[in-house]
Amino acid sequence: MDETTPRRPRRRLLTAGCAGAAALVLATAGPAAADTSVATANALKFTAVLSTGSGTVTATSGASTTGNTTPLLSVLGTQNVVQAGALVQQAVALDTGFSAACAGLVAPNGSISVGADGTCVPSGGTGQVVIALGSATLKADAVLATCTARSDGTTTEGVKLVNASVTGGTVAGGSLGTNPAAGTTLTVKAPLTGLTLATLGLRSTDVPSGAGSVRTSALKVSLAADLTALTIGTVTCGANAKTVPANALPGPALPLSAAALVAVGLRFRRPVLHALTSRSTRRG
Repeated sequence: MDETTPRRPRRRLLTAGCAGAAALVLATAGPAAADTSVATANALKFTAVLSTGSGTVTATSGASTTGNTTPLLSVLGTQNVVQAGALVQQAVALDTGFSAACAGLVAPNGSISVGADGTCVPSGGTGQVVIALGSATLKADAVLATCTARSDGTTTEGVKLVNASVTGGTVAGGSLGTNPAAGTTLTVKAPLTGLTLATLGLRSTDVPSGAGSVRTSALKVSLAADLTALTIGTVTCGANAKTVPANALPGPALPLSAAALVAVGLRFRRPVLHALTSRSTRRG
């Protein structure tokens, strides 16, 4: 194209060039990235003498959930501590940055459901959870730990003991309330001799992955007679993470877009300068 090219075609070419540069910038911007989240759930694990457990359910945003959510009591092998109940363990991780988990024991043939807000609700089942504490017995409709985490760093955790009680022994140090305080420790003693049969640790909580994460165990049982120890209901949520908003250009797009606009400017600098000079001359 030479200096005699009409002014209007030049403008059209300049407009087309700018449009092409804009299209190139848009093409370099990737799709919106989702927030990340993670949660795990473990119904029961023997932590001393025996080395069996229910396995762990793991949920990660953008991936499938792994693990058995309703393992049978038989996975615990030969043991006579957990005499009745159903193992339950569920975890949820969404690309909104929200995750939740619930795990523990419910009545035989019972189940749990985790709501959109992370609320864990036990349902169904017949009879009760039965845990042998030497000559005493712990019974409950459900023993559950729950947690939630969000990508803004907020977390929640809790423990549910539904209709829990001890027979054949006395409980010292507090009571088996529905929502025990974190770090509660109870001792179960033989009624006549006062000897300790078992120690119960309720709602043990920590931060396994730093700020924005939480881990909670519903009930830790330590038997005095044979050193058997087990943990019922352990859940972890987070840490989850936010992602960069999709409307922000990614780093690689910035130099590329700048280069594209410079190339357009160089390509059309002579026609633009000629058009401006001609217009200025006519006005004079």
